[in-house]
Amino acid sequence: MAKIMIRSVTVSECYTNCYICMNKDTKEGFIVDPGDDELKISVNVSRLEMIPKAILLTHGHFDHIGAVNQLKERYNIPVIVGAKEEKVLTDSRMNLSSMFGEPVKVNGDKFLEDGENFQVAGFDIQYVLTPGHTPGSGCFYIEEEQVLFSGDTLFQASRGRTDFPGGSESDIIKSIKNKLLVLPGETEVYPGHMNITNIDSEKVYY
Repeated sequence: MAKIMIRSVTVSECYTNCYICMNKDTKEGFIVDPGDDELKISVNVSRLEMIPKAILLTHGHFDHIGAVNQLKERYNIPVIVGAKEEKVLTDSRMNLSSMFGEPVKVNGDKFLEDGENFQVAGFDIQYVLTPGHTPGSGCFYIEEEQVLFSGDTLFQASRGRTDFPGGSESDIIKSIKNKLLVLPGETEVYPGHMNITNIDSEKVYY
């Protein structure tokens, strides 16, 4: 029986999916890609009576990091992200925030390498590097829960854009085929935009 509860909160003008994820046994949890609307996110955290333990970032674009600094200060929790995405987080041109209003820069606290495993809120989580949307884009895979947070790498019947700085169409296709579609077919995919899907459903497109 699944012990993870996942609540999706739509934030930013880009309709980004921010995920509030809680261990139902302990009430501890983590927040994936808080792109904006710190108040909206924190209200949902309070309603769940969740104890936040970390912020997980799939990549550094502005619509995925806009509320990071406020939530980090509110809950005194670390920011966990792929090591190759550090430059995007701290460069307002690369994270596109300078193009869409106010420049934003975020500092990570724990930087992950491809395939690295770590624990948050009682979950064993694997970081999967999936370059293409950005050079350091990554996904978070929780095998025991059959859950993948795919960021802007894999969407329902689609994939992330590759026309931003550092993007690569060939890299994102390789990432999807070689890193994600090899996961168990029943794995639920929670993307950065649009609807939830699963691995089996996405195999028909590649």
